[in-house]
Amino acid sequence: MIGVQNPWRAKNGRNESSEPRVAPMSGGELAWIVGCIAFASFAQTLSGFGFSLLAVPLMTLVVSPRDAVVVATIIGAISTTSQAVIDRKHVDSSIAKRLILASYAGMPFGLMAFIFVSETGLRLVLGVVVISAAVLLLRGFRLRDDSHHLDWLFGIVSGFLSTSTSTNGPPLVFLMQARQLAPATFRATINTVFAVVNVGALALFVSAGKVNGNNLSGVAVAVPALGVALAIGYAVRRHITQERFNTLVIFLLFLSAISVVVSAFTN
Repeated sequence: MIGVQNPWRAKNGRNESSEPRVAPMSGGELAWIVGCIAFASFAQTLSGFGFSLLAVPLMTLVVSPRDAVVVATIIGAISTTSQAVIDRKHVDSSIAKRLILASYAGMPFGLMAFIFVSETGLRLVLGVVVISAAVLLLRGFRLRDDSHHLDWLFGIVSGFLSTSTSTNGPPLVFLMQARQLAPATFRATINTVFAVVNVGALALFVSAGKVNGNNLSGVAVAVPALGVALAIGYAVRRHITQERFNTLVIFLLFLSAISVVVSAFTN
């Protein structure tokens, strides 16, 4: 859920559930969703992250931010779970377990910040931090393999950001990239973490009544596109070297930071 609008924050201090019901999505809107999901899924299959970063801003050009976030969350959950299962033999289970537990531990604190702290301020700070992290990686910053305590720290920060800004990916990306994990291990581990953490996000969506027939229609038409994109992505990523993978990760981190800062002023 990188760089997207938090669906729980009401506009102008009002609960969004009080807003008028939107019209069903048109054929053109559904076609646009299919294209956005296909593109974002392909990119995520190559890098292991960045699905919402790409999908949500593109979808909001045509559909409401609320529908875009719900569609991206559901499709993202399907995508990360599928990839986690397919790539399960490459998962670093010890890292994944620490990050999952730490993420859930950080979520309540993020929720408190969401309620009491300006989301714009949080996003601006996050954007600066992510840019700094990307610069460090670009300059060759590395972490030792035995720095396990950092898994708990970055996991808590990721969980905090998940419920405060819906932008939980950058801390995990920085942590794993700084460890110079092999691309297969990087993708499998981060997708496993995202898949489990997304369970909590989906539960919140359902309990808050954010899942409806309108956004489910977008999910329904996007699932086939997701399958095609995953198949193509898996075929292409076999030819991506470690050096090209590192470049792709740093590029998406910079793109993530820009997306977060822009969303601070536009959402």
